[in-house]
Amino acid sequence: MNVAGLNFSIDSAAALLVDGRRVAASTEERFSRHKHDRDFPAAALSFCLSRAGLKASDVDEWAFFWNPGTHLEPMLTKQSSNFRHHAEFLYSVPNHILQRLGQPAVLATRQMFSLAGGKELSVRYVDHHAAHAAAAFFNSPFERAAVLTVDGYGEKTSTGIWRAAGNKVEPVLRIEYPHSVGNFYAAFTQYLGFKPNSGEGKVMGLACYGDRSLYEKARQLVRLTDTGYELDLTYFLSGLDRTTRYSPRLVELFGPARKPETEITSHHENVAAAMQLVTEDILLHLAKVALRLTGEKDLCIAGGVALNVVCNRRIQFESGLDRMFVLPPAGDAGTSLGAAQYVSHVIHGEPRDPNEYLEYLGFENSDAEIRHQIVTAGAAHAHIDNIEQVTARLLAAGKIVGWFQGRSEFGPRALGNRSIVTDPRPAEMKDILNARVKFREPFRPFAPSCLAEACGDLFESGVPSPFMLRVYNTLPSRLKDLAAITHVDGGARVQTVTSSQNPRYYKLIQEFGRLTGVPCVLNTSFNIRGEPIVNTVRDAMFCFFGTDMDYLAAGDYLVAKSPTALQEALTGKRRD
Repeated sequence: MNVAGLNFSIDSAAALLVDGRRVAASTEERFSRHKHDRDFPAAALSFCLSRAGLKASDVDEWAFFWNPGTHLEPMLTKQSSNFRHHAEFLYSVPNHILQRLGQPAVLATRQMFSLAGGKELSVRYVDHHAAHAAAAFFNSPFERAAVLTVDGYGEKTSTGIWRAAGNKVEPVLRIEYPHSVGNFYAAFTQYLGFKPNSGEGKVMGLACYGDRSLYEKARQLVRLTDTGYELDLTYFLSGLDRTTRYSPRLVELFGPARKPETEITSHHENVAAAMQLVTEDILLHLAKVALRLTGEKDLCIAGGVALNVVCNRRIQFESGLDRMFVLPPAGDAGTSLGAAQYVSHVIHGEPRDPNEYLEYLGFENSDAEIRHQIVTAGAAHAHIDNIEQVTARLLAAGKIVGWFQGRSEFGPRALGNRSIVTDPRPAEMKDILNARVKFREPFRPFAPSCLAEACGDLFESGVPSPFMLRVYNTLPSRLKDLAAITHVDGGARVQTVTSSQNPRYYKLIQEFGRLTGVPCVLNTSFNIRGEPIVNTVRDAMFCFFGTDMDYLAAGDYLVAKSPTALQEALTGKRRD
């Protein structure tokens, strides 16, 4: 059975399963080059179908990440005080699909559409948090688990606890919007002068510079309960057409809001720190509630709030769980895959994909395409059989290299196929990257990618972290070796790499370790501030030549900005 999953809201995306197996998935922003693109994922869908050699008419089930029928409930029953959103999806989703099918007119107007020629088109509208839960569980290594889904909201739900086993994902507890952890964090993100649903990662990085002086003030905005939490809604604005997410009471409590792009003061750092600590309190409490209500010891987590890696650290070490899995595309992009998996596994009972790794599901350039783009650009280049060894030598010499390999990652993290890599040892490398390459705020940290077997020798934990969704403290004895990736709070957002997960990236790190004694590289996403991660080699070339990166390793080709620089890379000798 061919099942296509769609999300078009923030981070529009498409995913495709064939007989329960993940074939392809991508966000639309990778193709459109518009960050957090909300449009219908036409290009992402086209990519997914072409990857499988299918036409849209070959899709048996279309799975959508939202159940708009839920929003009709307040009008029909008058028993709900929740806000109504997106009932129009009942009409717009089939219309988009029909346009892409290019088939004759619809013959019957239901959510099961009968088309001329006898083809039927089935659209399944999956509960938003069920899509999050399905993605979290069916991509995990667990046969059974508790599942926690936490975001801004989906239909009426902002937080869900689920019991998952085999091919079943069943709700245990729901917390309804506007009581929402995601909205809590987004409101403070906006208060601090960043864009909500985009700048939350910046706030998390900023929080590490603050202290606990405002914690008690922030804590009074939330009440933890036996079954979850409640917000003091007088501090937040949660209406339909809101442009500001916080109320005047929040300003009275914490002072004037910061205007975007203005100076960041110690007060802003302290507000961020207090809000982050309260968010950790809520998430840790929810994890304990999920384990208690389900009776499980393993926990899966999804929803945009799951990208808060500092919260994940608290959950991992303080909740009492045995094992934890955090979905890499935890935000709404992942619901395209989750909706498809819910339809495939829960509704139709198809077996789960046995492949452990889900991160590399995106676009891939062929070797011929890579060479064509490089030659067309007239760039200095060389085909190299041992690209990992040459790149490792460049990194050890302090060079910054764009690393473009294989299929792009599905999710917001670059995990070794669309990465910018460099030496993690010099403390000044963080400022160099932020200023010369990434063009972003100086307080934002960078992440390490290390060999999985070396993780415990570098960081406080050796537990695998393949998706860069956990924070471990750097061991005091290795601070000098990892100065560029250790944040001000002593932690690092670690990615562990195995040879089975990503053979080429593993070999690069292995070679760098052989040269330096540090089996770890600094890894940041291959993009600049405000742009999506690069998707194609053409994107990579634009980013490379538009920044102060030293080299680009694209497939087996090394690209330099001058013939002289290329010769230096190949010989290891500088020519004056």
